[in-house]
Amino acid sequence: MASQVLKAPASRTLMIGYILLFLATVGLDQTTKFHAQRQFMAWSHETDLRSYRGDSSRVLTLGVSPSLALEKGYTRDKVTSNWLDFHLTYVRNPGAAWGSFANAPEHIRLWLFYAVTVFVSGMILYLFRSAHPGQRLARTALVLVLAGAAGNFVDRLLLKYVIDWLHFHWRAIGWEYSFPVFNWADVAINVGIALMLIDMLLQEIALRRGIRSESPQGQTATP
Repeated sequence: MASQVLKAPASRTLMIGYILLFLATVGLDQTTKFHAQRQFMAWSHETDLRSYRGDSSRVLTLGVSPSLALEKGYTRDKVTSNWLDFHLTYVRNPGAAWGSFANAPEHIRLWLFYAVTVFVSGMILYLFRSAHPGQRLARTALVLVLAGAAGNFVDRLLLKYVIDWLHFHWRAIGWEYSFPVFNWADVAINVGIALMLIDMLLQEIALRRGIRSESPQGQTATP
């Protein structure tokens, strides 16, 4: 009886923590998007959502990239072989990850995203309720994925596009790549997925250790 009395408050505290994590993640996502729009949107058409112009601000550079050389007035020979640029910017993404489905008709694209988001959110809530209260890592991961999906869903619902504002561009060992611009909701989703994989790995390790501990060891043949 005493253990049940202790478990109930602990369970409520965890649930409050998950709710606060969800609200904080969505709130941070929307706040940073608002800031990006306010700081880096230079021009926007009144009716055509795809017609706009955004500025950017350099946050970090490792090495000397072509853009840094241009900004500083360096000659071309100053560019290093390996470099990393990180900018804050403003981009409207009417599609999904990597801009997929961005060119689909709006009446199909939006309702497709709405349906997928509602379905995925329902699955996440089902998995959250099905998970054992002791699976804190798994539940935290699910909350982050749900919060990320909710953050982008709010954009699509209110704006009909998603605001992206984090941009990495690098060249390493001869590989140059401009990573698609993303936002804090995308970060939450990917961190949540990573935590799910870690949780699955930890469960697999624990399961294998349990099987090994139950297997007979040190047995010797009796005459």
